[in-house]
Amino acid sequence: MNYFILSQDERISNAVEPVGIAQVIKKELLTIERMEELDELERQFPVLEKGEMVYTDLIEKPIMLFSDAFKQLVEKYEPQMPFKAVVLMDMPKVMQTLYWLVIPPKVPCLSAQTEFHLDGTLKKLVIDEHLAALYPIFQIEGIKENYIVVNIELAESILRRDFRGIRLRKIQTEGRWNDILAVGK
Repeated sequence: MNYFILSQDERISNAVEPVGIAQVIKKELLTIERMEELDELERQFPVLEKGEMVYTDLIEKPIMLFSDAFKQLVEKYEPQMPFKAVVLMDMPKVMQTLYWLVIPPKVPCLSAQTEFHLDGTLKKLVIDEHLAALYPIFQIEGIKENYIVVNIELAESILRRDFRGIRLRKIQTEGRWNDILAVGK
């Protein structure tokens, strides 16, 4: 089976950017075990003001956020996926947009063929498709990078829809080559 890393399409230079979110929602809270602590936090954030902004269906940084439409698609493939609502506020336009913070399960699916740099970052990512087979969307356990991975069925479903700003990069599985696919306008 094929797997893809989800990321924001960096070619969209005027994509919306939340301000102050990393100071409130710390990376250590982004685990299934600690997600209840997110309920106690304020999850409304202003956006960086910059002309005409594009509200992409995926915001990657500083934390991964899905648009409401993208979240609904993911829920069809993984109904038990934990999400937390986050509201982005455009103060000058008096507009609020709902996004969703997603916390996919961490799956120990690294192949023995995976290679690391001396600092522990990935040099070459290879996953064992047999260990990942049960998960349509997940994170990879045992790496420093915070990749969210989707299987081929979910990736094809994303490509069939009119999503903006989502990039899919194929991951090598036991002897396959990497490709890049992009969705966007």
